[in-house]
Amino acid sequence: MIQIISKIMKKKIYLPLIFLVLIFKLVFAGIGDWTTYTNKNQIQEVTLKDGELWCATTGGVVMLDTQNDSISQLTNVDGLGGNYLSSVALDSSGNLWLGSSNGTLNKYDSKEDYWDVYYTFVSGEKTFSIREIVADEEILWVGSDIGVSVFNPDKPPHGEITETYKRLGELLNVEADVNSIHLVGDKIWVGTEKGVAFAPKDYRKVNLMDYINWTSFVKESSPGLTDDYVYTVTDVEGEVLIGTRRGVFKFAPVDSSWNSFGLENRAVRDFEYVNGRLIACTNGGIYIHEDGVWSHLSNTGLSTANLNSVVMDESGSLWVGTAGKGISCYKENQWKNYVIDGPPGNLFWDMEVDSEGKLWCANEIDRASYFDGSQWTSLSSVPEMPTRRIVAVEKDKEDNIWFSSWGGGVIKMNWEDTTWFRYTEKNSPLKGIVDYPDYVVVSDIAVDEMGNRWFPNWEALDATRVLCVPASKDTFLIYYEDDGINSLLMWKVKADQGHLYICFRGEGLLDYNYNWTVEDKADDKVTHYTETEDHLSSNTVRIVEVDKNGTLWVGTSAGLDTLDLEWGRFRRVVLPEPLGPQVDVIAVDGRNNKWIGTQNGLGMINSRGQFEHVFTTFNSKICDNEIKAIKIDHETGEVWIGTTNGLSRYESGIAPAKDLSEVTAYPNPFVIREGREKLTFDKLPYRAKIRIYTVAGELVREIESGDKWDGRNEEGFLVSGGIYLFFVTDPSGDKAMGKIAIIRE
Repeated sequence: MIQIISKIMKKKIYLPLIFLVLIFKLVFAGIGDWTTYTNKNQIQEVTLKDGELWCATTGGVVMLDTQNDSISQLTNVDGLGGNYLSSVALDSSGNLWLGSSNGTLNKYDSKEDYWDVYYTFVSGEKTFSIREIVADEEILWVGSDIGVSVFNPDKPPHGEITETYKRLGELLNVEADVNSIHLVGDKIWVGTEKGVAFAPKDYRKVNLMDYINWTSFVKESSPGLTDDYVYTVTDVEGEVLIGTRRGVFKFAPVDSSWNSFGLENRAVRDFEYVNGRLIACTNGGIYIHEDGVWSHLSNTGLSTANLNSVVMDESGSLWVGTAGKGISCYKENQWKNYVIDGPPGNLFWDMEVDSEGKLWCANEIDRASYFDGSQWTSLSSVPEMPTRRIVAVEKDKEDNIWFSSWGGGVIKMNWEDTTWFRYTEKNSPLKGIVDYPDYVVVSDIAVDEMGNRWFPNWEALDATRVLCVPASKDTFLIYYEDDGINSLLMWKVKADQGHLYICFRGEGLLDYNYNWTVEDKADDKVTHYTETEDHLSSNTVRIVEVDKNGTLWVGTSAGLDTLDLEWGRFRRVVLPEPLGPQVDVIAVDGRNNKWIGTQNGLGMINSRGQFEHVFTTFNSKICDNEIKAIKIDHETGEVWIGTTNGLSRYESGIAPAKDLSEVTAYPNPFVIREGREKLTFDKLPYRAKIRIYTVAGELVREIESGDKWDGRNEEGFLVSGGIYLFFVTDPSGDKAMGKIAIIRE
């Protein structure tokens, strides 16, 4: 078929098509692409393969070449089924297996350089969070948040869960998170957050579904066992050892008791047994047991003593995965640290793009950061940055950057000299909460068209509700309860056209109309919308936004609403599966598309009110389904999506052209096979019109709303193959022309 198309192109439309194809490759190569940004310094588990250190992290895979120290990073856009990884294992064929919290099982075939994702643990009634993997000949033992499963990866069509064991003995009578699986002879040992158990591993001969065939131990009824939160299980020449929150315990099979084996003051998270030495990885560094004595490896030079995993290479060097500080290596009696570049954490609560294109991020418990397009910078070291959670960020009309915090007040970075200043209850009218007067919660920031800055003061100890810093000033105006703001619990705010919209937790939505005069309250009006009176989906309002037509969009804990001004009430917007019901984020792009963030994915409503896209981790490369922030870069068209497990960037192609001659059509040539294909006019300005003609000048189709064409004429019939012309007219009357090549198959 390709050869046939090629001949047609050469014979009929060779020169125009080649020209258009070249334009397409140059301009549209990135449209629809995803990029993931995650913190990968929380190393969960490490393993070695052919001189490469493979690390399962909470943000994807890190591979360090131990020969030259080069580092590679892999995420879901590189083929992983999920980014939050808890386990990595090597099977007898040299394949690497990694388990993720979203239930995907990832196999890397290093010979073919290929990732294969198994969704077997996702397709059932409950999605398993995979926490541990151990390869055992042709099967895998998989530990999850509900128990242990036998997984056969070779069973068609794409692997099979042979059995799952949820109750591991009489004493472990509830589902428990599995932290460790270890095979000792003909037995399988399982360490969980509620105890430890073992059973014969030959599941074909022994019914492991029957809990009576498991032997379990918990601290309440197991002699010698004083802690049953088990991180890791190993054996030393057949003698079983477990690592717990309070040291190491050794199993005595004679009477099924446990004996303390030292390190009582340490959380022991991993073991490595090499050449008669037992190496313990703990929250206080590395300990080595040899000749009956524990010795502590010096922490001098170690980035953090809080460690999660350890492995020794052939040269005797120790490689450890740390809890938040990347990778460390102990070689020739000294530590060397490897910090992986990336954001300070994987929580993205809010974002802003400044005039230079930098992305500023509110990272909640990881405070704040910015990204300049190539490198991340954490702002934790800024003295004025509070240790509290940073929940919002906004740029004002003077390009100053403002952050608000949950407990630490408001922080401002002056754009001109990059100086920082923090506003608290001591130097501003901001107020703390009743029981803790120095705990100042400012839940959001809004900047209006005039440059006024607005700050909701959550649960202030007096009648203070909202504060405003007028444009070009540093003084505060205070709006009180008596001004009509009758709730203490204010979440998000939106300032638009002289109105301040305030989202309440449990008490609806407030429209505070300040009539463009922030210092004159005499002409202010207040409208309070509720579930009962105005048909809001819920009184717990999470977000509010105003689109380019002036329509009010409201996201609640129970759905998405728009305000119908004609009827004076809200109307429910039906969300497609699997979105919703809770809507946490709404953003409007340059074409008046509405981007809707929920706990189950991201949707896009086009300017015609139709859901054009629904993105989840199972149909796209978005990094997580729980959306917390969306920021549209109107200069580039990039959509930044903040989640609870990383940051995604989507190349939408929505940035309007500064010159209409930049508007182009793709894919070009436009191949029509089934009649469901769509052609997109890229960089089309909002409310621009498209007219499509034949080369003979006959009008084929006029598109007055949207940027898509389905290849049909005004009568609804598919057009014939050939060359077509399109004319663009924007609201100001400017015009431009382009060409489209149609191929019918």
